[in-house]
Amino acid sequence: MSKKNPDILYILASIIIILILSVILVYVISFLNGCLTSEYRKEVRRDLSEDEFIQELVKDNIDLKNRTEWLESSIAEKELVIGRLASRLNMSSSIKAGPFARIDREDIRVYDNRVVINVNKAFPVYFSESKSMYPFINQNVYAIEMKAEKPDELKIGDIIGFESKLFNTSIVHRIIETGFDEEGWFALTKGDANPAPDPDKVRFESVKGVLIGLIY
Repeated sequence: MSKKNPDILYILASIIIILILSVILVYVISFLNGCLTSEYRKEVRRDLSEDEFIQELVKDNIDLKNRTEWLESSIAEKELVIGRLASRLNMSSSIKAGPFARIDREDIRVYDNRVVINVNKAFPVYFSESKSMYPFINQNVYAIEMKAEKPDELKIGDIIGFESKLFNTSIVHRIIETGFDEEGWFALTKGDANPAPDPDKVRFESVKGVLIGLIY
C-alpha cells in the first residue's frame, strides 16, 4: 500500500474533530436551554394556569424538537463533507507510484519509417468511453500490454487489464496494493479518476496484461 501523506491526514483529522465538537457543543447548549426555560417558567411564571403552563411547555418541546432536527440535518451535512474529504484523500494518497519499468532502452529502436520495441508476449489494447483513468487514458488512446508470467512481476503503480467477475467486464485500472490472503495473491485496484478503490480483489488468474505503452 502506498504511504499516505501525514500532513493531509493531520489536517483531515483536525477538521473532523472540530466539526464533531462544534455539533456536540450546539446540541448540549440547546438541550440545556430547553431544560432551563421549562424550570424558569415553572418557578417564576407562577401566574400561569396549569393549562397555560402545559401549553408553554409543549411549545418549548416543539422548539427543542425543531432545533434537534436542525442539528441532525447539520450533522448529516458535515458527515457528507467529511466523506468527500476522505474520498479526496483516498484519491490523492493512493495514487503515488508510477508503473514499473519493464522495457530496457536497448530494446527500443526508432527509425525514419518505423519504431521497433522488443517485448515478449505483447498485444494491443483498445479502450471504451469510460473516464475512470482520465486523463491518463481515454478512448482515443492505443495501448500495448504484455502478459505477466507470475504475480511478483506486478507492482504497486502498474496499470493492469483484468476480468472483473463483479462487473462481468474487462477493466484497466492501477494497482494500489498487493497482498496475500487465504486464497493466495491479490491486488487492489483503482481508477485514477475514481473517488474510491474497486470493491473486489483482483486475482492473478484474472489479470490479462500489464500496460507497457500508450500511443496518443
